[in-house]
Amino acid sequence: MKMSFPGLQGVIFQGGLVKYLVLIFSFLVIGCANLKIIGESDQNTEVYVGIKNGNIIYQGEITETSNNVIFSLFNDAELKPSRLVITSNGGEIGAEMDLGRWVKDNKLDVEVKGACASSCANYVFPAANTKYLRKDSILIWHGGAWQSNWRITEDNRESFNAYITLMRKMETHFYADIGVDNLLTTYGQSKVSFWDYIQNFFGIGTVGYDYSLADLQKFGVANIELLDEEWDWRKYRPDRANLVKRIKVDDDYKFGLNRFEIN
Repeated sequence: MKMSFPGLQGVIFQGGLVKYLVLIFSFLVIGCANLKIIGESDQNTEVYVGIKNGNIIYQGEITETSNNVIFSLFNDAELKPSRLVITSNGGEIGAEMDLGRWVKDNKLDVEVKGACASSCANYVFPAANTKYLRKDSILIWHGGAWQSNWRITEDNRESFNAYITLMRKMETHFYADIGVDNLLTTYGQSKVSFWDYIQNFFGIGTVGYDYSLADLQKFGVANIELLDEEWDWRKYRPDRANLVKRIKVDDDYKFGLNRFEIN
């Protein structure tokens, strides 16, 4: 698939990934650097992708390169794995959506080992057939393609607008396909208080937010199974508990698909 956008003559978009703009906007990766403190000892720098004990293992930043390795290994496997075990602080939006769509298309289960943060929580976890959480699995959201608070310089604004327009189209179609409300990624941003802003300004605030299992189901993120018969990661990782804000979904919330659309 190839697409062209006004103002980006000569830039080619292929296979659902933005080849050129990903390089320009690598600093916009939703898996922000400050999320490293949530994972296990800089896990995003210790990348491993492969098949072990009948499971697909994906550890580290989600990238097109790692995706292609996993896709190839899966295609070549005589006995196809049915579960993806992931530990990731996120990655580039397009690469994450490609991975999420691949998970959905192959009807894979996803197990979170350690942390699944940012676009990993946005696009990979919700796309799973069955979603497995350990007692100390961490899920973190802190925005998505439809968030409004991007920090962009004027020099990059035109190119960024083309990039984010494509990502928003992809995200809208993606969530409609998996039956999840677009608000999953940005709902928590609407609940940020003035005090939260002050704390973040001084670098002592949270790095993201999460939801209860009941509230995740309201967004359409269902079929979650608990491997240890409980999910209470704050109890098992108290040193990180204050870094993630628990967001409660309002009682008057109503589920919707295609909530955000671009004509």
